[in-house]
Amino acid sequence: MALPPAEGKQREVLALPVCGHTVVLGTAGSGKTLMAIKRAAYLAEFCGKDEKVLLVTFNKALVTYLNSISNNELRKVDVRNYHKFAIGYLNSRNLMGSNIIVPAYDKNRWTKTDLIQQAIRDLKKKEPENTTFQRDVNVFIEEINWIQKMGIKTLREYEEVERVGRSGTRITRNNRKHFWTVVDTYMQLRANHGYKYDFEDIASYVERELECDDTKRYYKHIVIDEGQDLSPTMLRSLTKAIPSDGSIIFFGDVAQQIYGGRISWRNAGFNVKDVCYFEQNYRNTKEIATLGLAISKSKYFQGIPDMVEPHSPRAEGVLPAVIRFSDEKKEIFYHIERAKKEFSAQTVGILARSRKDVDNIVAFLKIAKANVQVLHGDMIGYNLKPGISVGTYHAAKGLEFDIIILPYFTSNRLPDPERIVALEGEEEAMAEEVKLVYVAVTRAKRGLIISYTGELTELLPTNENDLYQEFTL
Repeated sequence: MALPPAEGKQREVLALPVCGHTVVLGTAGSGKTLMAIKRAAYLAEFCGKDEKVLLVTFNKALVTYLNSISNNELRKVDVRNYHKFAIGYLNSRNLMGSNIIVPAYDKNRWTKTDLIQQAIRDLKKKEPENTTFQRDVNVFIEEINWIQKMGIKTLREYEEVERVGRSGTRITRNNRKHFWTVVDTYMQLRANHGYKYDFEDIASYVERELECDDTKRYYKHIVIDEGQDLSPTMLRSLTKAIPSDGSIIFFGDVAQQIYGGRISWRNAGFNVKDVCYFEQNYRNTKEIATLGLAISKSKYFQGIPDMVEPHSPRAEGVLPAVIRFSDEKKEIFYHIERAKKEFSAQTVGILARSRKDVDNIVAFLKIAKANVQVLHGDMIGYNLKPGISVGTYHAAKGLEFDIIILPYFTSNRLPDPERIVALEGEEEAMAEEVKLVYVAVTRAKRGLIISYTGELTELLPTNENDLYQEFTL
């Protein structure tokens, strides 16, 4: 199936110069991924024999999707997620080895969480009266990840930096030295266990190596899709990975920024004169786009720079449905039966907040003998034909489906209780999780069904303006 042609402002992207830095900000459904593919393919046609183009994103499932929908347009383009790019570059500089990245999850090896927990235990023994070390481990994990994403290298730098995205968390400047002690202890433990990097700070090593690397750059042009998901250190490293006569173009939507914690592309070293804006929504019906816009205007979205408000889509459809169930088993089986029968000729995405909920839904699908595609980073291929796909909100970044089904929209699941603990406050968790809800809702092209048991999450706007139909089953 051929990709649709560029429309409106999308055509301007193809006419941009083939050198320098460009930022394209767009609303959900405005064709950013389509134009990332077309721009990468366009640049590849201009490349010489020894010049290459990289199309890079954060989400591994999106890489599989990009290759599937590109209709062979990316045959001359390397499509990678950021970490594959980083590992490949460090390996080319003889700076990689076997098992030297500390895993995020692994039952058989020390993980990053294990090492941070051990660091806290060690520090508690040394300073049993220090109340900082009594805080939940998830608070330290969250803060260390933020420090690494920002590329902060010294205690002085950490004490002086403005802490973006921590309005609800009490980490005073005077208290930062204790958090930095945890960072230092974690790094020592990491080295003692034979690990050189973790997935949050590997970009800093790439950036540092590129600064002293005077060899010819491997990529002449870099195209970034869903760029809001990449940390400032990732983006800075990519700007250093092209030659002076090369180009880098960033496609992003700050309303979908679910990994960066209110981190702007403006922190990332781009040298741009103008920013291109995609306001037209080509994906959603008018009704789905209206609900997405209402979510983006909620109080939890306040203060986010570079928001792009969408122009209303031309296509009209039915109002989204919000259904209340008496129990979760009934809720899931209702959705499975509709997906199997009523929506059998369409692509259906059933999305949930956590991997545990996804596993639960997949188990019910197997009981119902329904074929399912599970969205995850290790997907070999992507099925574009009508059928059921199941994944987390994170895994669905950049994807789209005819029908989206969002079960478990209950107050005890959204926001995720673990994020409330990690961020030490419900308000900060709400500000983070509302973007996930926005992402999930705006994946839908034609139909949107939301369901819950008990109490509906506050992350969904109230129905004062008839945003959706409400039912009880």
